[in-house]
Amino acid sequence: MKSAQDISTKEQNITSAHNENMKGSSSEKNENSLEADFDYYLSSKYSSKSDSQRDLYFEKLLEAFKTLSQEAPEVFDSIAPEMLQRSIWSWRGADPLLSKKFNNWILGDYQWTPFDEILPKNEMEFQRQEVPPLDPKQLSEAHQSFIESLQERFYGDPHRWDASRRDQFIILGMLAAAGGYGVRQGMLIHCLGIGLSESGVRGSNAVRAAKIALSRTAKPYGFKLFSPAVGHGSERVHAFENTELAEIVARYVFHHDAYVLLPATPNTPLFQ
Repeated sequence: MKSAQDISTKEQNITSAHNENMKGSSSEKNENSLEADFDYYLSSKYSSKSDSQRDLYFEKLLEAFKTLSQEAPEVFDSIAPEMLQRSIWSWRGADPLLSKKFNNWILGDYQWTPFDEILPKNEMEFQRQEVPPLDPKQLSEAHQSFIESLQERFYGDPHRWDASRRDQFIILGMLAAAGGYGVRQGMLIHCLGIGLSESGVRGSNAVRAAKIALSRTAKPYGFKLFSPAVGHGSERVHAFENTELAEIVARYVFHHDAYVLLPATPNTPLFQ
């Protein structure tokens, strides 16, 4: 008679073999292929569609959103403002004036102000500030490891990041660009898109959470990322602890695709 241990070992071997055989199977490949095709379709360029295709596609999208608002109003109410806000950030970057207009519109102005009236009338050409890229040969081992850690954290399409990751990148970029001079909390919160809540609990919590997450990323490499904040409310000033580290991080940030999330005209005394 086989012992319980023998039976258990055999079951484990069978399960392990089954899982191993499933790897690379046609069903798994088909599933991965479908996911890749779907991601490619979603990320396809605006210009790849003809005028007629684009008009039909947008028409059907609007119909889908209208249906969602009718069939699942709670869901639509939770995602529509976020979708509009992310679209504005993708289009204009962190435009403080437009951000404030949008927050006013969401909170009540929508009742009497058409959405197109809050949009800027002039086209804004976003220009990346000319900042020398990082030279790995000039970085210490600790600095290189920290930058690699940031690259792992801020990977992928910035417009598909969740709110916490966007907040962290914006806080990191604005404070790094300001060097040791620091940035007022009101400005930070405004550029996060929180707008009217810049002096409230929600805004200060967002800044604090972002700084804590970033500080934990830097700690294993022996870096104290931020100096203690000074002041109160919207006038509270946040800054990098070390200007050398701030410059290194700023060079990384300014050559990242997510740079468009930062204010259009950031305060960058490090490179002036």
